Amino acid sequence: MIFAAAEVRKLARLARLSLSDEEVSSMQHHLGEVTKYVDSLQKINVDQVEPMTHAVPLDLPLRVDEARPGVGRLGLVSSAGYEDGLIKVPKIIE
Repeated sequence: MIFAAAEVRKLARLARLSLSDEEVSSMQHHLGEVTKYVDSLQKINVDQVEPMTHAVPLDLPLRVDEARPGVGRLGLVSSAGYEDGLIKVPKIIE
């Protein structure tokens, strides 16, 4: 399967990629190979395969979730953005 140049250009635009005409031509073939491979994976019988959440078994040590004293407002008094009992932060939304 070979993708149409318009399809490749649309995918490139969605991925915010700038492709030359030569790259579009090359990608037409490569994307076709990828879809052919995915189609072959669709034909594999996985009825007897147990679902898993991760490819590698993970054993994460857990720690006790206990409250500890924090810095609090008084610990932030010497910070550069502390003013009138409030902490100023940079504006992130216009």
